[in-house]
Amino acid sequence: MTHYVILGNSAAGLTAIDAIRQRDKGGPITLISKEPDPAYSRVALPYILSKEKNLRQITLQDDGYFKANNVETIIGTGASGLDAKNKTITLDDGRIISYDRLLIATGSVSRVPPVEGIDQADVCYHWTLADTRKLEGQMATAKTCFVIGAGFISLLTVSALIKAAPLKYTVVEIADQVMPQLLDETGGRALERGMREKGIDVVLGDSVSGIEGRNGKGYGVKLGSGKTYDADMIVCGTGVRPNVDFLSGSEIKLANGVVTNDRQETSVPDVYAAGDCAETHDFLSGERVVHAIWPTAIDQGRVAGANMAGDRHTYPGSLSWNVTELFGLASASVGEFRDRPGLEPIVFHNPAANIYRKLLLDGNRIVGAVVIGRAEHIQDLGVVQAMIRRQTDISKWKHMLGGERINYGMLAYETIKR
Repeated sequence: MTHYVILGNSAAGLTAIDAIRQRDKGGPITLISKEPDPAYSRVALPYILSKEKNLRQITLQDDGYFKANNVETIIGTGASGLDAKNKTITLDDGRIISYDRLLIATGSVSRVPPVEGIDQADVCYHWTLADTRKLEGQMATAKTCFVIGAGFISLLTVSALIKAAPLKYTVVEIADQVMPQLLDETGGRALERGMREKGIDVVLGDSVSGIEGRNGKGYGVKLGSGKTYDADMIVCGTGVRPNVDFLSGSEIKLANGVVTNDRQETSVPDVYAAGDCAETHDFLSGERVVHAIWPTAIDQGRVAGANMAGDRHTYPGSLSWNVTELFGLASASVGEFRDRPGLEPIVFHNPAANIYRKLLLDGNRIVGAVVIGRAEHIQDLGVVQAMIRRQTDISKWKHMLGGERINYGMLAYETIKR
């Protein structure tokens, strides 16, 4: 019988278990996770912080699921090394685990920016349940909060914090707009307005150069421009990087992440990778990318699990896809979102209502969209994603795409019909 070993207890790993069990009911599976907590939805952590959900509500699978699927779990210790020749994984506690087929689904870790003094400061990141608990402890006694970075993670964190902790918030971003990796300039300005309306001080085009502790009484934060700020707590959200340090020196090929082919296979036979740690190709550009987003992890985990169990599925490529609620505004982007030569933007913009939508077309195909507004303005963006994936010819409806309302129902029907 094939022994499957899965490193990682989140979206990619859990989806792979389901895919394996659909094809192999009896082969033993061992799941290894460094985090001591149950499998939980990482994207739902802000709801824990804002007191809108509890841990039970964001738990993905419990012990009953693993027992029912004949999965042995090793929780609270991670992998420290891989011996591909002997097909073994060494764990942090010294144990050695053999495998026939291995899935690397170790996700990401918070990226620490090169700021003087940051390692000595008790800075809060927000990527794990342990990070959430640390934030809860610090916000209970703080009055001022300084936030490094205005990207997806940090703004999700701040948007949750302000619901539970009425602190004075300052956000600094090195780019000239907020959320530069997911929104275009106009979308960024719309979100920035929403932040300022909540009383958040937004500093753009600047960066943190140093952090200095003040004898247990908070911190002094110095920016590259020379400005200084006092802060009781510091939140850092400058992105994540693949959690692959334990593979250094192994036979696994690494670039931005674990390099995989279109079957999620790595450079080593019988070793697969999926999720935030896996480098695949972008659906639109074909370029090698790591997309650390939940839908991508699920899709890649499904393909990897199927192929580990003997199938021959292929992954069509990742597509940038983010939907969230921030500071009372719904925010979403899919595919390409910045103007470039060769693309035609079709825009609807109502600044007074803070509603903004842009569809980007390459000829008669939609290749991306960005939307800021209320929940109803983004609820049909899944149709846009399907049209991008199916490369639907929208020439018949192009004239309808610039209005405030789009008949997505009709577009969905035409997309499915194809």
